[in-house]
Amino acid sequence: MNSFYKLKTVRVQKDTPDAVNVAVEVPEELKDKFRFKQGQYLNFRMMINGNEERRSYSICNAPSEKSNTLEVLVKLLEGGKVSGYFNEHLHMDEVLEVMPPMGGFNTSYHPTNVKTYIGLAAGSGISPVLSNIKESLYQEPNSCAYLFYSNRSMNHVMKRGEIDKLVEHFHGRLKVIYLVSREKHEDPVFEGRISAEKLEQLFERYTEIDVKEATYFICGPAEMIKGIADYLKKDKKVPAIQVLFEYFTAPDEENSEEMSDEFKAIANLESMVTVIIDDDEYSFHLNSKKESILDKALKDNLPVPFACKGGVCCTCKAQVLEGEVFMEKNFALTEDEVARGYVLTCQCHPTTNVVMLNYDV
Repeated sequence: MNSFYKLKTVRVQKDTPDAVNVAVEVPEELKDKFRFKQGQYLNFRMMINGNEERRSYSICNAPSEKSNTLEVLVKLLEGGKVSGYFNEHLHMDEVLEVMPPMGGFNTSYHPTNVKTYIGLAAGSGISPVLSNIKESLYQEPNSCAYLFYSNRSMNHVMKRGEIDKLVEHFHGRLKVIYLVSREKHEDPVFEGRISAEKLEQLFERYTEIDVKEATYFICGPAEMIKGIADYLKKDKKVPAIQVLFEYFTAPDEENSEEMSDEFKAIANLESMVTVIIDDDEYSFHLNSKKESILDKALKDNLPVPFACKGGVCCTCKAQVLEGEVFMEKNFALTEDEVARGYVLTCQCHPTTNVVMLNYDV
């Protein structure tokens, strides 16, 4: 489950001046392993300048499209090693190491539903939002969707060609509203970034939206996600189960000092940690005040899965089978997953003398 597989690129196409669409082909023998849900992501592993680099990129496809390829959108980041390679050096027929799809940024659909889905995206956050919006419209013929999509300018709108075609394909069931932050628009409502204040203006414009009943998919800068999610749940009283979001990076405003105080409060003890990976067991000693369980496992060269190491993705997710751990940060697991004993091992420290975790989940 946690292995990387070699997939060949079948499309490497510039989408905007600073973003590239990359499609990898899934061979027939790997179809089951790479079966995915809308909103999930792929982990890539590659060697750059002699160093192993791992990055996660969201899948743009929707399962109902039944494609034999998986497509990701990679935005060029300043100083980005992997994004730089993808945008400037990646070529057709190149073999990439890819882990099967992961992530829980999605909801369930039923063909009899009559619902409204709202995508709120900025920049490359369009990838998992678009995947979710497409699947909702394919799966529920009586539902409709709105996409509010913010970029610096219209020249920086990613996936615009596909989005505009989808508007035609779904015959009025999909309405797309583009917002720009660095150029003028004839209507000021469509200027600026997506925020709680901007969303209030948009709801006043699109009065047909039943705000409290809609389901939301949110992805973009961490500050945007947090502000919008809080606004919807607290000000608009939207049930939390209808406000779905995914972070690409951890929120800057997270109170790390408070988290450090919590970490300082845990007992200083030595623990025997056992991890189960692909049905094999590995054990090591770890002090609760030292590195995380993931970092110690990596130091011991164990085959543990990981990507961001910042509590944002779910790649290093495991389930606690015995003992207890302290998790410093969590921007990826749901409350239900945490209640069932799932943790992000990149953020975990043992708090009992014996701990056992299962990565095969």
